[in-house]
Amino acid sequence: MTEVLFPNAIIDELRRRIQASRTGNEQGGLLLGYRKANTLQITSYTVPQKWDYATPVLFKRSMRGHKKLALNEWRRSGKTVDWLGEWHTHPGGAAVPSFTDRQSWQRLVLHTKKPMTFLIFSDHGLYAGLQQPIPMSLRQLRQIEENGGATMFG
Repeated sequence: MTEVLFPNAIIDELRRRIQASRTGNEQGGLLLGYRKANTLQITSYTVPQKWDYATPVLFKRSMRGHKKLALNEWRRSGKTVDWLGEWHTHPGGAAVPSFTDRQSWQRLVLHTKKPMTFLIFSDHGLYAGLQQPIPMSLRQLRQIEENGGATMFG
């Protein structure tokens, strides 16, 4: 079973993004880190870029800015950091994946052929999920451990 390790600082920073948003539009970005035996270890993320498209109910990530940031991180790490998933917000809504979210996640794992993790932040909570490519399945992750510096979902 794949588990996902998030530094609490990253979760807190992303939560603050939704609280600080003045536009009421969705926000999102990539989750980057390391693939280990049965663990995805998140170490960084990208934030919305000027080429992204956002409304109160939609966030479309442009490859343009996020890809460059991810490639820079990959090079800086000696080609060990990987794209592990994505995060986005549902301002004013529930932290539940929409039909559009689920379709997008399935397309991403068909492309990467690797498990990917997804976070949705809302005013009312946090959704953490893991999309597997084979068999194609989405599993909601639950917090299984937390210490002062990180939270493990599985």
